[in-house]
Amino acid sequence: MGKLRPSGNTEQKVAELRQLAGLTAEAALTAAPERRVTVFDAAERLDRFADGLERRAKEALTAPAVFELPSNATSEEVQHARRRQATRRGPDVYLPSWSAMARALPNAFLRSALFSASRSVQADNVRLLAGDATLLVAGKEIATFRNMTLTFSGYELCQFDRVVYANCLDYYRESPLCPEESSRHVKTTFYEFARRMGNEYSVKAHHAIRASLLRLSFAQMRVRYNRMNIEVPKLLSVTFEDGEMVNDFKGSDALLLRVTTSVAELFGPGAWTAVEHDAVRYDGLTGWLGSFYAGHAGPAWLPVETLYRISGYESHMRNFRTSLIRALENLKDPKTPKCSRVATYRVSEDGSRIFVVRSEWGD
Repeated sequence: MGKLRPSGNTEQKVAELRQLAGLTAEAALTAAPERRVTVFDAAERLDRFADGLERRAKEALTAPAVFELPSNATSEEVQHARRRQATRRGPDVYLPSWSAMARALPNAFLRSALFSASRSVQADNVRLLAGDATLLVAGKEIATFRNMTLTFSGYELCQFDRVVYANCLDYYRESPLCPEESSRHVKTTFYEFARRMGNEYSVKAHHAIRASLLRLSFAQMRVRYNRMNIEVPKLLSVTFEDGEMVNDFKGSDALLLRVTTSVAELFGPGAWTAVEHDAVRYDGLTGWLGSFYAGHAGPAWLPVETLYRISGYESHMRNFRTSLIRALENLKDPKTPKCSRVATYRVSEDGSRIFVVRSEWGD
């Protein structure tokens, strides 16, 4: 049997980066003397991006999603393994470790239209909370980026649901996920949940969080990524203390959250991204782009039509181009967290492709 190789898309991206590095190095030869070193450094950096991308792609093809440790492994061994991917020690399965100042999600979620930039999903909150089953979809193909396919059933999701789900996963940042057969759960309140998201608690926030958790609790998906098939029968389970819809919402109302070990399969090496908390909270197309680019190893030309398709943008393509530029300008704000801050971008002459450089890559 031959050796596994990175996907064609990854090879293409590596080739593009190396070509760009070569062109940059050539440009350095004719650059002004005071700028020559800076341009050569940029070429070297692009080469390193290509090396890293190629290495990670090869490692991802051969490594299991969940790293297995013996049941007597030390806590230091667990922490070391979790820097890279989800990890199992005996019966306990942990998500990767990330900073308390960040939130983590699988790249399959950040590089697809699963959490779309659409604003219409939340407009149906009242119908959802009333139990309107006509909003459910089954076996829907979600637009994805390159070497991935995603089939979804449940209520369609939006950017607010991305923030809520990342918040749910953060409860498991230092605790093992629930075994599939267990009823173990994390108990919190609507007030604490909203504050953990970085929001003020209000009845309006209570209503929005409840609707989001319901959408997420119905979500089922099949993902094919790096030649692996991953079944996620349930993103999470949630129980509300009151049990029935009531008008008397209180911040002290309890939430019982349960995320099971099947989710860990989405957190293999190179398959997840930690995004700074302040950037996670961005909404709409700005939020989608901020998370999308946070998980990229380096700059590359991308078709505008691809971004339109996988962002879940609802309006016409001609409106998307305007919204895309506006969102990128928002991300250039110096207050934008570094993981998502855009240093510069270029649009091709025919307007069909865009090249985005994140601030973090330019340091």
